[in-house]
Amino acid sequence: MRHIKITSLNQIAHASQFVDAEVETEIRTFHQHTISVAGTALENSLSQPYLSLEDLKRAEAFETRFSHITGSVEGSTCGRADPVVRWPSVSKGSPRQIDFETVAQVFAQAIGADGHGRRPYPSGGALYSIEAVAILGDSAGCVTDFNVLHYMPVSNSFEVLAGAYDREKFQKIYKIEAAAFYVAYFINLKKAIFKYRSRGYRLALMEIGSMYQQMLQVAQTHGLGSRVLSGFSEYALAKNCGLDSRILLPGIIQAFAYPGEN
Repeated sequence: MRHIKITSLNQIAHASQFVDAEVETEIRTFHQHTISVAGTALENSLSQPYLSLEDLKRAEAFETRFSHITGSVEGSTCGRADPVVRWPSVSKGSPRQIDFETVAQVFAQAIGADGHGRRPYPSGGALYSIEAVAILGDSAGCVTDFNVLHYMPVSNSFEVLAGAYDREKFQKIYKIEAAAFYVAYFINLKKAIFKYRSRGYRLALMEIGSMYQQMLQVAQTHGLGSRVLSGFSEYALAKNCGLDSRILLPGIIQAFAYPGEN
């Protein structure tokens, strides 16, 4: 088919023909406002809210009730056990080595396309505007000549990017020790908005959530835990991956590790 032969760069150029410049500017401005800076001590101090750990835990652990007037109804047949239990987010991985074949299997099973181009997760409007990049960490064995890879779900293959993994930088900024690998989710902005305009950006954010949940569930079957990380420098991440953050907007990072002692 013709679309298979079109390079990724040409696909971005193709979508660019139909993008409303005003809509793109508005979305870029909004996206810039949502960035949480991280990295240096100054950036971290500026980005942290004036809340105690107790305040934060209270917001995380309790449910929200909309009305104190109406009563509540409990389902008699509704059990508390989830069909699939999500492991706690990992903060420290074990030194156990992970081979590249396992990383490839997680990607293929979680976000790889079938013979009709359909993915295992929903995409608003079937745009599939999110690109996933694998960043191999210290515990990835048998890999010496590359460590940043872009996953292509239709061909189920990886293309090597001109990026690099910096152990000290990643462990300092992304706050997880001994990660086996990271997945960075990038929004292909031109592809996200050329059809649905501003709504496409919202659909792209939802798609990222579907993807990292799918990756989490599949990784667990391989004995891997994960942690979703949002406090990072977008420019630095894109640069470390060998990508241009003006074209591909970093959305979120997901770290994976064999669970260690917490």
